[in-house]
Amino acid sequence: LKADIKKFNDGEVSIKLHENVRGDDVYVIQPTCSPVNDNLMELLLTISALKRASVHYVIAVVPYYGYARMDRKAGSRVPISAADVARMMECVGVDRVIAVDLHAGQIQGFFGPTTPVDNLFAGPVALQYFQGKHLDRPVVVSPDAGGVARAKMFKEGLNDHGLTETGLAMIIKQREAAGLVG
Repeated sequence: LKADIKKFNDGEVSIKLHENVRGDDVYVIQPTCSPVNDNLMELLLTISALKRASVHYVIAVVPYYGYARMDRKAGSRVPISAADVARMMECVGVDRVIAVDLHAGQIQGFFGPTTPVDNLFAGPVALQYFQGKHLDRPVVVSPDAGGVARAKMFKEGLNDHGLTETGLAMIIKQREAAGLVG
């Protein structure tokens, strides 16, 4: 699909589709990693442009789901940003979402019953990669307590692929403030 995605001098995003997509099923591949807000806006406006062009079905492939860490109410007067991103995608008309290794499975539940979400796991691809590296006593490290279950599954996968002396570790972060680890 040929399209122009440009920015105006003030930073606003401009989307222009150059092909007829009426009745088509379209995959939009757009991570919402840094710069998160710019990439998220590009995703939303691309979906909107496609829907206004009478596309049949829009599947958003989001390898990195921005705001995923804010998946619960962490205190008073704070948003559940992962849910808000889901609502924004639904508001512009996404029909299905494919994500990779969501921070928490509950994010799938932030989308309504008419918007299926597929959470793909990258572990099997990584297992094949590391199997061919001839590692000597590797250690799988979880970046925080929330990732321990996924790290343990990956360690077990390495064990199943012949790396039986694989260790497991976890980093304990102590945050001085949001985004600042001390």
